[in-house]
Amino acid sequence: MRKLLFIIAISIMSSIGFAKDSAQPSDQQTKVAVENKESAAEKKQENALKAKEAKEAAAKDKADKATQVKEAKEAAAKEKADKLAKAKEDKEAAAKEKADKIAKAKEEKASKSVKDKVTPVADEKSEKINKSKEDKVEKATKSKEDKENLAKEKSEKVTNEKQVVVNKTDSVAADKKNEVLKETTKAKEEKSTATAPQRKEVEVAKEPVQKPVKTPSTNLPKGSAAAEGAAARAKIGDLKPGPNDLDKNGKQLTSQQMKMKECSGLGKGRNQADFRAFMSECLKND
Repeated sequence: MRKLLFIIAISIMSSIGFAKDSAQPSDQQTKVAVENKESAAEKKQENALKAKEAKEAAAKDKADKATQVKEAKEAAAKEKADKLAKAKEDKEAAAKEKADKIAKAKEEKASKSVKDKVTPVADEKSEKINKSKEDKVEKATKSKEDKENLAKEKSEKVTNEKQVVVNKTDSVAADKKNEVLKETTKAKEEKSTATAPQRKEVEVAKEPVQKPVKTPSTNLPKGSAAAEGAAARAKIGDLKPGPNDLDKNGKQLTSQQMKMKECSGLGKGRNQADFRAFMSECLKND
């Protein structure tokens, strides 16, 4: 019995020693275990980092969505406020337009009422004033026309009287000249008859004796407008108006007017300065 117990005890002790020896790891196993532990720690840290990044991305996405929702709400609120403001402005403008129309209608009604009352009196007064003005203008116009007609008649009368005097003077001078010419001719005939009876009687010339053409003064530059005007004056000579020498109004032209007409006709085609010089010399009295 004791021997059995001893064998059992030895067996148990041997088993315990074997288990103890088998429980102690080797260096290789320890290194592998450490590497596995470090790899597991790194993997855990990496997973933690990825989880943190995913969490941050989700938070940022959530914040962006919240911002977009907020901006959309603000835009909708602003649009609603703008619509309300515009509706308010339109309403106020319509109310103001309506008020203006009412005020204008009242003013037109009041103005029409006053005009209906005042217009007849004003029209009558205006008509009287216009009539008075027209009468004054008519009287002034008539007075002016009467004065002009009187002055015209007076001027025509004076002109006619002067022309009568001129014509009478010219007629007397012509008669006197003819008488002198007749007496001279008669004396020559009597003398011719007394000295030579066989000679024919001298006929009396009825045409007026022409005056010799006057030569222009030589103190003017040759070929100048003044020299040509002097030559034209000498060529024209003294002009006497006849019964057909009338102006556009039927009045008798004077000698100076006829001379001016002739000089003007001869001086055409010149420039202003040459024309003045030409007319100045042409119209001079010799």
